[in-house]
Amino acid sequence: MQRPWIVIVDDRPRGLSALLEAIARRYGGDYETKGHVSAAAALADLTRARDEGDDVALVIADQWMPEMTGRELLQRAHTLHPDAQRALLVGWGDKRSSDTILQGCALGQLDNYILKPWSPPEVHLYPAIGEFLSEWARSHVPRLELVRVVGNSPSPRATELLDLLERNSVPHGFYAAESEGGQKLIHDLGVDPARLPAVLLFDGTVMHDPTNAALADALGESALGGEQYDIAIVGAGPAGLAAAVYAASEGLTTIVIEREAIGGQAGASSLIRNFLGFPRGIRGAELAQRAWQQAWLLGAKYVLARRAVGLRAQDGTRVITLDDGREVTARAVVIATGAQYRRLGVPRIERFEGIGVFYTVGLDVAAALAGKDVIVAGGGNSAGQAVVHLAKRARRVIHVVRGRTLSLTMSAYLAQEILRQPNIELRFETEVVDADGAPALEKVVLKNRKTGACESIATPALFVMIGAMPHTEWLGGVLERDRNGFILTGDDIAHEARGAFDDRPPTLLETSVPRVFAAGDVRYGSTKRIASAIGEAAVAIRVLHEVLRTEAEEEPSVPRYIPDEARPSNP
Repeated sequence: MQRPWIVIVDDRPRGLSALLEAIARRYGGDYETKGHVSAAAALADLTRARDEGDDVALVIADQWMPEMTGRELLQRAHTLHPDAQRALLVGWGDKRSSDTILQGCALGQLDNYILKPWSPPEVHLYPAIGEFLSEWARSHVPRLELVRVVGNSPSPRATELLDLLERNSVPHGFYAAESEGGQKLIHDLGVDPARLPAVLLFDGTVMHDPTNAALADALGESALGGEQYDIAIVGAGPAGLAAAVYAASEGLTTIVIEREAIGGQAGASSLIRNFLGFPRGIRGAELAQRAWQQAWLLGAKYVLARRAVGLRAQDGTRVITLDDGREVTARAVVIATGAQYRRLGVPRIERFEGIGVFYTVGLDVAAALAGKDVIVAGGGNSAGQAVVHLAKRARRVIHVVRGRTLSLTMSAYLAQEILRQPNIELRFETEVVDADGAPALEKVVLKNRKTGACESIATPALFVMIGAMPHTEWLGGVLERDRNGFILTGDDIAHEARGAFDDRPPTLLETSVPRVFAAGDVRYGSTKRIASAIGEAAVAIRVLHEVLRTEAEEEPSVPRYIPDEARPSNP
């Protein structure tokens, strides 16, 4: 099997030779490294690779070369190999290249840069090369399959299970029941074809159409005993995960309850580019998994695929009731349930959910749409990220926006990226009004809100990303919310709703129920940004910590709260 290429272009032979040798020493077993001192010769080689069907994983180009700049070469390389990662090679202290790097990354003309000199490579070179190759390999290297799903195609339930596995970063694969691979699995493992979809675990266990909760338990993702916790966190999006990290790191016994999958809406984002500390951006799922692991290593426990359906105060504690009837007891609660995706509310469209109509853009779905025409409805950041991600594979992406512009609802860098891509078509003042197909989606009807004209577009996929509503229906009559369901906290709580507070007002981020806090998108007045959700969670834990400490000191009958670091160690 032909190894993917790593192409390096530098007009200085000594620098080129050193870089080739260093990269080949580490990555030569899996990638074929090719070097050129001429930009024209490199483009000729890249053209030949395209014509012969060879994969190019990474192109590295020195910025200052006589024939053309590295930025120009990377732009031309992108037309030949759209999936290849692109790195600009610049010298330390090269101020002339600063604007080139900033503009190139902002406009999608390069993915990042590499500084030279880079010795030792273990410190300055290999980490960067590893990131480039890891990003390319996500969609080009056969993935590990610890879990396999066999189902009919199309199948809404199979799609739901695959999304659950994807968003929880469980390596998996899908086999259509009618395919050769699917038939072999059905025969070899005793799968009942009348009870699909079936999930095949790494230990040989076969689960026929399992519930999400049963699958989470089988994968060892959930742990719930009968003990009382210091903090119970409802929701495992950015705010909930941050709350778990900060609570567990301060010695608070912590449990996190999540109804769907780790990461929330952010976990489905293809690339988050405006998060502090990640200049190349980071996939939402990767950010969520890092936070999940961090909290787990600090001692936080998780209960996945269960919904919180009730909350009450009882004997100085807070009790959360789950949808399976079990209860979680804690001294305090942080509600970080985020928001759920809005639907279009058109039955003829909703019937295709999972078989043509989607509310997230997973890697599996995006890869399956290579060369197709797809539609994305929505004008916010989530929609913009989906449009940009799909445009890398799809033949054409039609972006449907109800408003007249993107500037009022979308980050500037995303709007610029959308306007730059030649295969993205914008439809302003337009809405999705109908869909048809049998059994899966085959076409979507768009209506211009200004002229009333309708347009029918053949497509296998419609991504609906038109905003979200807070998941707080289970809190009706329990704590104060605004008319849209967002939780009121602190000074926003009406004075008449503060009856449960004795001699103190609700603290910052505290709800109308003492020792119940809210953080992130679920809270009224939040800025709907990942960084602010994480910041709110950190503040909530700090304030909550002080509330617990103060109440313990003021009530002698209650055992005083002592952080883990102050507790005597076991002999």
